[in-house]
Amino acid sequence: MSLGVNEEMPILKGNRLSSGIKDLDIILEGGYLNPGSHVIMGPSGIEKNAFAYHFVATVAQNENAYIICAGHAPNEVIDKAGGIGLDLNKSNIRFIDCYTSTLGTGQVAATEKTRVVGGPTALNDLSLTLNEIIGESTGKKIRIVFDTLSTFVLYNQKDSIRKFLNLIDGRLKSVGATTIYLIDDGVHDKQTISLVLHGMDAVYTIGDSGNGKTILAIPEIDMPIPIKVGPTGIVII
Repeated sequence: MSLGVNEEMPILKGNRLSSGIKDLDIILEGGYLNPGSHVIMGPSGIEKNAFAYHFVATVAQNENAYIICAGHAPNEVIDKAGGIGLDLNKSNIRFIDCYTSTLGTGQVAATEKTRVVGGPTALNDLSLTLNEIIGESTGKKIRIVFDTLSTFVLYNQKDSIRKFLNLIDGRLKSVGATTIYLIDDGVHDKQTISLVLHGMDAVYTIGDSGNGKTILAIPEIDMPIPIKVGPTGIVII
């Protein structure tokens, strides 16, 4: 099957969805594999989240984007993104709130842009909600971010997480979705990490170079990429 190319920039492959970071798109030959499942793993901090916010903020008019919130409430995610110059207040950026009702204030109501799921242990409800967003996105590409997958892993049995990921991975890819899973580094044991990473198309790891600089390791190249967060988000330096 032909991979195709981007007509405006022929060096970029057609089966990619922009990361929202121009220099990273060039390195990745167009962005993240579409459809595809990708992990961004790193320590607590804005860098990991910033990659996800770039991906969502770049949503085109003929696409829908969804952030599955398990670490912060939707309004907190919007504020964090705004703090680095990324606007998530778009009509086709929506939220699935798995945080507020059990881990946050407990006061949450569904709105036009936010669906509510009763906490990170409600995997069946989340699966049904994903079915709903697939239905409303018929004919469109879908961008999905799990912010963070670590919360779901911590609150569920390993076998339940394995079954859940296997189920939704095939379902989302079948409708042309590209999914970013954020994982907190240093929180899970090696067996759990191996379980989560099984079947993922790519893993991007954020770390420390040893001299105080933040680096990104990606599958496509051997050399880690120095990065920083500036007023407009992630900058490759």
